[in-house]
Amino acid sequence: MTMGRDPGLLTARDGYVLEKLLHDRPPLTDEWFRLLKRKLSLGRLPLDAPLPAGLATVDARITFRCASGLTDSRTLCLPRVYAPGSAFLPVTTFYGLALLGLREGETIHFDRPEERRDWLVLEKVHYQPAAAEIPDLAPDARPAFRLIAGGLAGRGFVAANENGPGPGPGPSAA
Repeated sequence: MTMGRDPGLLTARDGYVLEKLLHDRPPLTDEWFRLLKRKLSLGRLPLDAPLPAGLATVDARITFRCASGLTDSRTLCLPRVYAPGSAFLPVTTFYGLALLGLREGETIHFDRPEERRDWLVLEKVHYQPAAAEIPDLAPDARPAFRLIAGGLAGRGFVAANENGPGPGPGPSAA
């Protein structure tokens, strides 16, 4: 942390997700609620801004280290995506919420229940789907598609069955 300001940056989508959590879900604990409010006070990326490399966003695959010394890799996710025992880490947990918006190498300290203090370091962002480039095809590189007035109108359609074209023998007696 520099000059008392929390590390991190939220995308427009992640900010929206956290605002929905604030308004739609009761806080798990007072400590979690304070951490949520801290996250909502972070700077926001404009909607059309490119995502900085190494930013932990929802759906990003990350590796982090915690105060206990554990290093783990997880995918940050929304609450409904999480399945117990999976490689997902929902943003409704302390770790998921704390990691959201961090950049590689940044550390965050936060309070936990029972007067405990915890910290996390975002070590690596392995995959960030929101930053995946969507190729912009030039107009001449796009496949040609042409509409023809009345295109298939003149063609008749004959249904086929196991006996060949035409009406079948009817429903089976089985």
